[in-house]
Amino acid sequence: MATDPQTPAWPPYPIEPWPPDDTEESILGTDLHQAAIANLRLGINGAARLSRGPGEPVRWQALTQELLLGCRRTDGSYVRTYPDVFVYPQPVDPSRGSHVIEVDGPPVLIVEVLSEATCEADLDLVRGKGYSYARAGVREYVALDPSGQYVRERMRAWRLREGVYHAWEPAADGRYHSEQLPLAFGVSGAMAEVYLADGRRMHLEDEVEEAIARRDADIARLRRLLEEC
Repeated sequence: MATDPQTPAWPPYPIEPWPPDDTEESILGTDLHQAAIANLRLGINGAARLSRGPGEPVRWQALTQELLLGCRRTDGSYVRTYPDVFVYPQPVDPSRGSHVIEVDGPPVLIVEVLSEATCEADLDLVRGKGYSYARAGVREYVALDPSGQYVRERMRAWRLREGVYHAWEPAADGRYHSEQLPLAFGVSGAMAEVYLADGRRMHLEDEVEEAIARRDADIARLRRLLEEC
């Protein structure tokens, strides 16, 4: 049977996979985007160090924008992701640059900081990254928008229940209290914040730098006093 020349037998252009693979360009984002990632990693890993006993290893570790292999799309194909922040419930070899779901297991928490290039896939629980992370077994998933440009509440979160993500609502204090880690997460202005179980807030990146500068100034002052004695 002849084929109608005006009706092609296949799409005239390749169908792009969804969600698309992450690339260096797609994950870079703005300075605000990178600051949110830095503060989350700093706070989560700082809390891990504070929570360990003498001589004990950390009980969890946050990584940023490293390759995570083993997540799948709805059609079963693999998608390459570089999650903005992801947390394993054990220390991770610092020499590694990639992680595999089938070998390392899934992270217990993934946070994606929304940007123009990634927000649609990040927020899509049916076919996007929300589906892929749920299928991989990631127990908690957070989409963070410090600018409020894509998510009015600035943070939207889900927990895995029977293989599907369900809304993870903030507590009365406005924070998202994790079931996987003794931590809570919030946003103040455009800053992502990490809280310990007792309610203490971990320092932000600029606050750490200020504290170090004050410490160095105090040390210099004490040295001068000792020299004058």
